[in-house]
Amino acid sequence: MPKSILITQCLQNDFVELLQKYDPIPNLLHVGFEEAKRLLSEKAEEGPIDSVMEWAYLCSEEDLEIIHIRDWHDPKDQDQKQHLKYFGDHCLKNTKGAEFVFEKKILPSRKHSIVNASGLNDFLNTNLERILTPFKNEKIKVGIIGVWTEAKIFFLAYDLITRYPNFEVVTCSALTASSSRAMHFIALDQLHDILGVKIFSSIGAFTHHLTNSMPKLTGNIHGDKSLEKLLFEPGYEIKDTDKKILSYLFRDCKTVELECLDGGFSGNLVLKAKGHDVLGHIQVPTVVKVGERNSIARERNSFERIQEVLGNNAPNIVDFAELEDRGGIKYRYAAMLDGDVKTFQKLYAKSEDIEKIHKILEIVFLNQLGRLYEAARSEKLNLLHYYDFQNKYASSIRKNIESLIGKKANGEKIEILKGEFIPNICNFYERDLDSLREYNSVSHYMSYVHGDLNGANIIIDSQENVWIIDYFHTHRGHILKDLVKLENDILYIFTKIENEEDLKEGFRLTDILINCPDLGIPVTNERVSEFKNPFIIKALNTIVKLRQFYPSLIQSDRDPYQLYVPIVRYAMHTLSFDESSDLQKQWALYTGSLCSKKIQEYLKKSKELRVDFLNLSKLEPNKIGITILPGRKDRNRNLKDDIQTIRENNIQSVLCLMTMN
Repeated sequence: MPKSILITQCLQNDFVELLQKYDPIPNLLHVGFEEAKRLLSEKAEEGPIDSVMEWAYLCSEEDLEIIHIRDWHDPKDQDQKQHLKYFGDHCLKNTKGAEFVFEKKILPSRKHSIVNASGLNDFLNTNLERILTPFKNEKIKVGIIGVWTEAKIFFLAYDLITRYPNFEVVTCSALTASSSRAMHFIALDQLHDILGVKIFSSIGAFTHHLTNSMPKLTGNIHGDKSLEKLLFEPGYEIKDTDKKILSYLFRDCKTVELECLDGGFSGNLVLKAKGHDVLGHIQVPTVVKVGERNSIARERNSFERIQEVLGNNAPNIVDFAELEDRGGIKYRYAAMLDGDVKTFQKLYAKSEDIEKIHKILEIVFLNQLGRLYEAARSEKLNLLHYYDFQNKYASSIRKNIESLIGKKANGEKIEILKGEFIPNICNFYERDLDSLREYNSVSHYMSYVHGDLNGANIIIDSQENVWIIDYFHTHRGHILKDLVKLENDILYIFTKIENEEDLKEGFRLTDILINCPDLGIPVTNERVSEFKNPFIIKALNTIVKLRQFYPSLIQSDRDPYQLYVPIVRYAMHTLSFDESSDLQKQWALYTGSLCSKKIQEYLKKSKELRVDFLNLSKLEPNKIGITILPGRKDRNRNLKDDIQTIRENNIQSVLCLMTMN
């Protein structure tokens, strides 16, 4: 009895045949040029589908059962005429359109089953149930690949799960498609959330899950000669597996010049590549990222979710490859020119032109990521949960803090400098997090975000075109996440702190940046004269620019609590950075500790009705305050408790302000 089953769904020419870019689609069911190219690659024999089918037919029959479900129509059948009239003729039996796109990979000597289906239900009037009967009571893994994700794939998964509860149904985002990229990913989310289908981003992880084996990379990548074409900078060394992946990604090149853009904080390689083809032509520059297989697959999956929104501001995925436990992606940028390419972090360190820095930030947050932020919606969001505040991190945070200050972090205060005390944030993680929670789930603006925007993920080419790389953490999340993350890195990585005097200036800058009662009123640089350190001044002027993006993003959601939470999250993470100096980490500790206190105060006050009083000193003793409607059920408030708070504030009269609608 096979350990697993692989089911292909509608992988036929009329659904996924690779067309020329501007060719008309043959019928309404074809997934279109972009999705077909994603499944098949520009060279089908080297693409994901052919690679997986070659792997499947090389697996033993004891390990893997292969079932191909194909659309199969008879134009003479009266029951099918309405379907064919609506979608157009497609997959007519015994025609080229009905052939599998992987026809050449089928091994006649290897057992497989074919199911001819003419409707949305693959069990209706087909032999699928008979084929699966021997496995009915078996605990068996079933992998589904093919098209359309929101229709045939989803319906088949539902049928399998409801008919065969012992089946473990899985699929792979790189091996399924729809005519709409957006619908493809929505359907994948529904498969996971509604049906419990496990979704793999990595092809290798998907096949390994089924049979503990992976597809092989095609082409000659194992000989020494194929690796000689990779030309690295002097002294630059990488793993043999990574070299083989690079060799595969540039298999059409005679030589490839590779320049390191960033070593990555997680062991990933980010390389700028300039290839020379066999005729000596210089190819368009590309950027290659190589890293842990599942991480690279997840980055590809995350990027594909937003690629169509970013348009020409985003790169194109030219190719990707997986070998053993490593993976690689090859990106091509629409207008990246050859020459000097630098990261934003390096440019920031060398440039004193603050206007140039501001211009880059405008391109990043308005022209590029702004396209994602435009679709933001206000949704209920628990910020402590979203930013992963858990006391399981308490021990590592204590360890980092005690290593930094050189003594035990006991008591309610920590002496960070002689005579300078701050709240002991160890207590916040070890003791207070258990009792603190967001009592009234408040709405905040959410959109797709980059998720890990740092100075190494923004690159600038020789013509000052600006590009963003590394989409591994891209997701739908808190709209300020990218801005706060970059602000953190500007302060505690980019800004040089060389002595105690510099550190005290850093503390003063923090005091300015975190004491902002209204995020709709951006921080200004009017207090710049208080600072002597040019790096602090530069940081202030840069962050003033970043904060100017806030009002249009958060709109009426202006409470600074949504700033304090990510500030603490990233400041505490900074304590584990190798590239931050001890003085920079002390600064991060100062900021995080003060903001943790603000979080505590906010959450404790959130239990009570908040009344904001106007500053009307000339009218004393009269007192005018404003608050939300007491007892609001959508905020989980208690009317009696809120009225009691109003009385405790010595308020005798209440005026209700009603909106026109």
